[in-house]
This record gives sequence, structure tokens and C-alpha cells, in this order.
Amino acid sequence: MQKNIAIIGAGRIGDAFSRIFIKQGYDVSMWDKEEGKVPNQKDISEIVRNADLVFLCVPSWALRDVCRGIQNDVPHHAFIIALAKGLERGTRKTPDEIIGEFFHKKKFGMLGGPMLAEELNLGHVGVGMIGAQNGEIFEKVKAAFSGSAVRFLYTKDMHGVALGGVLKNTYALAFGIADGLEWSGNAKGWLLVKSMNEITRLSRILGGRKKTVLDVAGLGDLATCGFSEYSRNRKAGQDVLEDGKFDIQSEGVISAPSVFGLVGKKVKKFEILSALEKIMVERKDPRTIFENILDSIS
Repeated sequence: MQKNIAIIGAGRIGDAFSRIFIKQGYDVSMWDKEEGKVPNQKDISEIVRNADLVFLCVPSWALRDVCRGIQNDVPHHAFIIALAKGLERGTRKTPDEIIGEFFHKKKFGMLGGPMLAEELNLGHVGVGMIGAQNGEIFEKVKAAFSGSAVRFLYTKDMHGVALGGVLKNTYALAFGIADGLEWSGNAKGWLLVKSMNEITRLSRILGGRKKTVLDVAGLGDLATCGFSEYSRNRKAGQDVLEDGKFDIQSEGVISAPSVFGLVGKKVKKFEILSALEKIMVERKDPRTIFENILDSIS
């Protein structure tokens, strides 16, 4: 059983994971680029060199710099698990593609699924999906969380897990807009089905597997974030109705333009995604756009 765990990124999920591991008696070291966020913080190289598992709890826009900074320090026996759920600006690469530039594919895995930090801190169940080419990574992570309320599923479709996280964050913005417009639960139920139909098609186009996005890494995560008061992406969509801007810099807000660009002209074939592009890029009125979506139901 691994005993030394490094958590890079002291945000909500990083903090929630650290609480779980400390409670179970592991030696946990945290690091964050924001000075003073982690008391008595050690150098990132020292933290990583002593780790058995390294959790990258940083957003997609910080992932490349972190990987570059630790690539020579991760021990041979250690594994890396990334939680980022966004596309890199400019390159439009998914987290697994970014990490793959620095580490062998057998060295790391992607973690997705419904695991809201606020609920984990309350001891509630979380269900994650580990996407990894190396099955030993799944076993190590599962063992690290044993005794907690967090459960895990496994797939070799690492890219599909990454895509599920990217796409669910983008579509969660639509659920926030729907909340701001006071859509009923019935209407949001339809929105969930409509969104998942689009995500499934998009995943296939972008190289993921349908089975993966229809599991917790896609559908489960979208349902959780689309309906939860804790979801930053849902809140970002809700807030746009107040001043016409996405004020919260969430993964969904940051990555959506890259998703539009990655899909290209085909975006018009995806009604919800196209609606988000009109709101975010063309600055169209979200009320009118979403009224048209409901009117299009036949």
C-alpha cells in the first residue's frame, strides 16, 4: 500500500482528497502555485520525488507548466493521476494529450466522474472513473481510497474520460442558463437527454468511445454538475443572464471556445453547442436563444 501522496493544486478537490487521505493515515504533501495557500509548503520537486501517487488537481490551463516542472522528479514506481477537465488554449489538446508529451502512457491516468468536493467533505459517496492504459494505476488509486466513501470504475479509454470531462463542463453551462431562465425539472430532463445525444456524437468524432461518455465520466458527471448547487460551471451559466458575461473562470468557460474551434463548421449540427457558441462568441441574447431551443422541440 502506497503511503506517500503528493497533491498538486490546493483547490477544492485537492483539499477534499487531502482530507480523505490524511484521515486514513497517509503522508500527504500539497503544493500550490499561489504563495501562502499551503502552510509550510515544500518545493514541488521534493514533494514529487517522495511520492507513490501524484494527483494533479490543477485546471487545464496550468497542466502543461506543472508537467514540465515535475517530469524529471516523478519516481520510477510512482503513478500520476490527472483531474483536469478542459482543453488547452491554442493547441486545443485534451489533458491526456498534454501529459502524454511529458510522460509515458503507462505512467499516468485520467480521473473523471461525479466527485463534487463539497459532498466528499461531508463524507458522501463519490464515483470516479479511472481511464488508464495501465490497469495497475486503477488498482493503486482504488486502494488509496479504500475505507472512504469514494468508489471507482475502470476503463482503458483514457482519451474518452478526458473528453467526457471537457464536454460535460461545456454543456453544464447550458444547465446554468436554463436555471437562470427558471426552466422546470421537466425541461432540464429533456436538456440532459439532448445534451448527452450531442456529447455522444461529439466524442465519437473526437476519438472517444460512446460507452465511456455514457458512463460516469460523461453522463454521470453532467447530471451531477448540471443539477448541483455546487457546480461552478452551472453557476457560470446562470450568472451570464445577469450581465451578459461569464464572470466565473471555470473549466467550461475557458474551454468552450476551444471546443467550438475543435468541432469547426460541424458545430451547427449540434443545437445546444451551437446555442452556447452564439451566446459566448456572437454575444446573442441567451433568453432568445434558449426560447428558440424549446420552440424547436417537435
